Amino acid sequence: MKRLLMIVPLALLALWALSGSTLADDGSNTTRARLSGFQEVPPKLTDGHGTLALRLHSGSIDYTLTYSGLTSTPLFAHIHFAQRGVNGGVVAFLCGGGGKPVCPAPGGTVTGTITAANVVAVADQNVTAGDFPGLLRIVRSGDAYANVHSTNFPAGEIRGQIPATSAGED
Repeated sequence: MKRLLMIVPLALLALWALSGSTLADDGSNTTRARLSGFQEVPPKLTDGHGTLALRLHSGSIDYTLTYSGLTSTPLFAHIHFAQRGVNGGVVAFLCGGGGKPVCPAPGGTVTGTITAANVVAVADQNVTAGDFPGLLRIVRSGDAYANVHSTNFPAGEIRGQIPATSAGED
């Protein structure tokens, strides 16, 4: 009986902890993009493909970029500011520059964190260096895309639009 009296409160505590974390992570702070050559502007006929997973926080974005099948060596990967079908300025590096790791060749996975120190200025789109709240608005609105550039396609070989989150702009 004593054992049961110990197990029940522990089980209730575990359920409470799990329910709290579920409420805190309602999915509005995560998003995933699928990258392919067909989403590039103009489209590219390539076997390259990838995914970008983002976890958004008030002061940082954690990311995991995975890609493979590129036609040549990857140069860098970025997040850009533009809607689907339009090219826009680079607002943050994922690999290959901007203080981020080298892009793995011929493919692989890169993980990292973007903070205000990683936000790149894009003057003609009114993005200032270090404007992390602005970057969050861009990503949450659905007006951001990721792409991986390669030596054969220096303007971008694979691209994926980052879907808007429920906390996105109107």
